[in-house]
Amino acid sequence: MRSMIWKSTFREIKQSLGRFLAILAIVALGVGFFAGLKVTQSAMLKTAQRYFDRTDLYDYRLISTVGFSEDEVDTIKKQKDVKAAEGAVTFDIICESGGKERVLKMHSITENVNRLVLVAGELPQNAGECVVDSNLSDASMIGKTLKLSDDNDEEDLEHFSNREYKVTGIVQSPLYSQFERGSTSLGNGKVSGFVYLLPEGFADDYYTEVYVKFDCDFPLYSEEYDAYIEQKQNAWEALTEDLAAERYQTVRSEAETKLADGKKQLAEKKEETKSQLDDAKIQLDDAKSQIEDGEKQLADAKKKLESAPEELEKKEAELTEAKKAIQEKETQLDQAEVALGIGYAQGVGQISKALNGISEGMFSGNDNQGNGAAGSFSSGDALADAGSQIADAKAQIADGRTQIAEAKKQIESGESAIAKAKKQLEESKTQIAEKEAELADAKTQYENGKKEYEDGLSTYNEEIEKAEKKISDGEKTLKELKDPDTYVLGRDTNVGYVCFESDSGIVDGVADVFPIFFFLVAALVCVTTMNRMVEEQRTQIGVLKALGYSEHTIMAKYMFYSGSAALTGCVAGFALGTFLFPKVIWYAYGMLYKMESLAYVFDWKLAVISVTVSLLCSVGTTFVSVRRELTEVAAELMRPKTPKAGKRVFLEYVPFIWKKLKFLQKVSMRNIFRYKKRFFMMVVGISGCSALLVTGFGVRDSVTGIITQQYTQIQTYDIGITYSSSVTQEQKDELKNKEKDGVEKSVFVAEKSMDLVGDEKTKSVSLVIADPDSDITSFINLHTENEEPIAFPQKGEAVISAKVADELGIRTGDTVTLQDSDMKTIQVTVSGICENFVYNYVYLSADTYAEQMKMEPEYKSAFVCISENTDAHLLGTSLMAMQDVAAVNILQDDMERFSNMMGSMDLIVVVIILCAAGLAFIVLYNLTNINITERVREIATIEVLGFYENETAAYVFRENTILTFLGALAGLVLGIFLHRFVMSQIVVDMVSFDVHVKPVSFIYSVVLTMVFTWFVDRLMRKKINAISMTESLKSVD
Repeated sequence: MRSMIWKSTFREIKQSLGRFLAILAIVALGVGFFAGLKVTQSAMLKTAQRYFDRTDLYDYRLISTVGFSEDEVDTIKKQKDVKAAEGAVTFDIICESGGKERVLKMHSITENVNRLVLVAGELPQNAGECVVDSNLSDASMIGKTLKLSDDNDEEDLEHFSNREYKVTGIVQSPLYSQFERGSTSLGNGKVSGFVYLLPEGFADDYYTEVYVKFDCDFPLYSEEYDAYIEQKQNAWEALTEDLAAERYQTVRSEAETKLADGKKQLAEKKEETKSQLDDAKIQLDDAKSQIEDGEKQLADAKKKLESAPEELEKKEAELTEAKKAIQEKETQLDQAEVALGIGYAQGVGQISKALNGISEGMFSGNDNQGNGAAGSFSSGDALADAGSQIADAKAQIADGRTQIAEAKKQIESGESAIAKAKKQLEESKTQIAEKEAELADAKTQYENGKKEYEDGLSTYNEEIEKAEKKISDGEKTLKELKDPDTYVLGRDTNVGYVCFESDSGIVDGVADVFPIFFFLVAALVCVTTMNRMVEEQRTQIGVLKALGYSEHTIMAKYMFYSGSAALTGCVAGFALGTFLFPKVIWYAYGMLYKMESLAYVFDWKLAVISVTVSLLCSVGTTFVSVRRELTEVAAELMRPKTPKAGKRVFLEYVPFIWKKLKFLQKVSMRNIFRYKKRFFMMVVGISGCSALLVTGFGVRDSVTGIITQQYTQIQTYDIGITYSSSVTQEQKDELKNKEKDGVEKSVFVAEKSMDLVGDEKTKSVSLVIADPDSDITSFINLHTENEEPIAFPQKGEAVISAKVADELGIRTGDTVTLQDSDMKTIQVTVSGICENFVYNYVYLSADTYAEQMKMEPEYKSAFVCISENTDAHLLGTSLMAMQDVAAVNILQDDMERFSNMMGSMDLIVVVIILCAAGLAFIVLYNLTNINITERVREIATIEVLGFYENETAAYVFRENTILTFLGALAGLVLGIFLHRFVMSQIVVDMVSFDVHVKPVSFIYSVVLTMVFTWFVDRLMRKKINAISMTESLKSVD
């Protein structure tokens, strides 16, 4: 007998497969949604656990203001339960790459704690190589050079062994699992990314921090782990303080010794260098004196050389005249001899005359030719007789020729002397030229020596000044050296670690609400389906009961029917839900966190809950339905159920509407309000569908719209400029003169990262101080969430962004405290709470900052509004070329980047829409199927009466359309509350959402719901057309 029951049950499943699948589908959808959302947190935590275990994320981070030595790290390694301890170096520095300057956090690579995950390339092999943040760049950065900016202080640069580092790889670090990279006192106050070097890449011989990993195995974020860490806190704080105290004494002693050695070396260097400089000065003075003597001698030689040619020409002229005189005298002597030979009588007079002439003019005194060059004949006493005169004349002629011969010799000697003098003159010219060249070389050497001396003196003075300043600074530092501060920080101080715990809990909170709709609808579907099935098989139940089958056997048939459908749907929904939903949500979280692929989690407890709830929704409702029928006797069950008495619907009491309706429209109205279970079921199911749609679209509106509002309604400027140092008036004028390039207006601001201290917690904020000489209202639109304008704060006031104010419980009029990294504080009164969506801002006046911080704000940033039709990127290139500009940030790029990040929300919206579509389809299909099945004779009768197929279909589907519309309207109201709850569960650090639903989203929700109805109607049209008109002639029994 029992086999017949089971055969009947399986036959029933086959014949009513649509009903069976409806139960299966709604349960699968509910379980998939519930299990998928519930398991997501576990999957995320397991993924994080696996990631942090693989990378050995630290348990303690030890920090000391005096650092740690290698010996101290070894001491820490020997402590109880320590699995690994490793010293590390960390410094913030301004780096330049690709023409852009950014503040980066430089870390030393550790091998056993906080291990890096290599994304591309390879790890550094030497001190001149590095790997960079995967958020900062992609693989295209590999092979390029990262340069330490010259804008850094020299003291900061001294921490590094190189000024340039070659990028060898792209990495992820467990210290930065979230997108946020922290704040700094450099640049614009924000760290853009991280860089890892080998320890040799740093020049320091100490560690700035020590990371400790314990030998423990507790679940991530568990109470056991927190208790374990808290238990060790006091002991480790004491150990760190002891190590710091010892190192403090060592550092102080080394500093004093180093300072004393420095003073001694400085004194020795001064003495040695001064002696060298004095010797060089003496040598320069000697060289200068020699050059001056040489110049004087050379001038005298040149002067003599200038007069020598004139004297030589004069001597040559004198020799020429002497030669000419000798020739003339020789002629006279020849004539005298001729005359002497003519005769005595005639020649006496001529001879006397000739002799007298010779005596008068021949060989006059010549200083250069000697006294014997020309003589004269004695004119003595008159000749007594001609004979004696002739004899004398002959003697004189002979003597004259002798003198002429002597004179010729002297002339030849003079010519030789002149030739020699000419040769000596040429040699003197050559010597003078050589002496001039030597003197020029000597001058050059002197000038070079003088320059070297002056450079050496300048270098000496600079080095001495630097050394003295260094010693002075060392003395000051030594004097101001205080007892060290130490910190023992757990994982709860790591932003990514803490935020991941809270963000993973968001999904779990949402999972407590969404599945309620599906399970509620699943229960209603099961109730409706099984009620209809029991009513249809009322006669069969009576027959079975009459044949002797027990109530338990009969009930088991129907419970198996619904239970098998629910169980199958539960298994399918659990498998798909726990696989797909976490994947989708993890993809959306990818914009915030950088870890590995999501781990799959099978939760037995969750599986049991899913099966239990599924069976309660199906078997439980079936039990209630069948139990009511089984209470009747078999004879009563085998009779048809007495129809309920008809009632007038409320529209019938409104004649002016009721009378205008057509016959089939009146029938539809009666059917809608007569079948209250179907009405309730349809409205509840469809309202759930519409509520899901409103929530999905509302989440998208609340998330994606904030980017446009942030960068068009709040931050209304176009370009942000960051300078390397505080701007000067010259730089302000330079920016102002960029009007021709497209700069419409600009304002200079000071930006600084500070902590806003609350009663229970502290939040990091960006402090913005406007130049008092400028109007910032054109660049930052301060207003409340109700669009009411807020004036820029005056002295002693501050305006705070809404999200951080809500988190810390701050209200307008409260007094708040701002604190920087040096523990300096500012106390101000909150004059307004402004709407802001990205980051946390506090706006302050320059007077307030100057008065309480005892220093003027450093204006290192500028906001720029560009004129219409100006290319922001081209203008940015021009601005980047300005003096001392470190970075140019174009807000349009930020808006696009954030929009791309938020684009992953579209996937979640699509999932919600698909789930809503599934919910609507199942509800509509199941109820329409039941409705058509119940009314087969009615539909057949209408066809017999001559109604066309379209009219018949419209008659049936009109009810669906009206009920769907009513359910959609109810869903809009329900969706508003559901959306608000979901958004209250979505909390992202430093991002605020504009919780609202756009009017068009309500329209989309209603339209999509109606589209789902239309699709089901088209699908069920075939079933109506398949109804035979002969059914109306069959007996009701």
